Amino acid sequence: MRLKLYFDLENERISIQYRKFLLSFIKFSLSNYDKEEFDKLYNNENVIKPYTFAVFFYGPKFLEEEIILKDKKLELNMSIEDYNIAVKLYNSFNHQKQKEFLIPNNKMILRNISLIQEKEIKEDTIEVKFVSPLIVRDRNQLKRTDMYYSFGNEKFKSTLKINIREQLKISNLPEDIINTFDISPINAKKLIVKFYEKKIEASVGTFELKGDKKLLDYLYKSGMGSKHSSGFGMFNII
Repeated sequence: MRLKLYFDLENERISIQYRKFLLSFIKFSLSNYDKEEFDKLYNNENVIKPYTFAVFFYGPKFLEEEIILKDKKLELNMSIEDYNIAVKLYNSFNHQKQKEFLIPNNKMILRNISLIQEKEIKEDTIEVKFVSPLIVRDRNQLKRTDMYYSFGNEKFKSTLKINIREQLKISNLPEDIINTFDISPINAKKLIVKFYEKKIEASVGTFELKGDKKLLDYLYKSGMGSKHSSGFGMFNII
């Protein structure tokens, strides 16, 4: 299920860490609507979530610590692979319509929600555009350190497959389906995103994805890569 949430803001300035307060809104909405589902998803930080999101701003000017918008509006685009969770999130958001939600030095009000039609994947090769940055993380479990790779790094593809394999643990897909996967940049670029206290190397732009249609469909609906449920790795099919 794909949703578009339309918010009005009190003023034109928002934090560069906007993913943090949008995550807070998602959690707040679900916790007030279905505490049991909230506990399943969020009371264990290791639970993999079957969703992703991206944000659209109107005329943004990006500064070091904040974003100045042309209009006092933002759109939250969300894709949820699990239908039951999607329905609960949709209902939880409906319960927050027309209510103020405090964010750093601002307020936002959810005005409307639209359902967006998903595209059907009919081929094993698709061209996609990432609407939120793709993060590929290599975690050293012994040292508890992370390395992040953008598309130009030789470790990008192999590490992304490891990230996807982790995602598939909550799916019904066989683990070896990852062997069908491939990714190639078409018109891509590297960028650095600030998330909490880290500056993370990531990739945006257009890519060609290859793989089993069921795998591509899963990634399309759930997001792809590390931190996909924190507002990364969401793509549209071109």
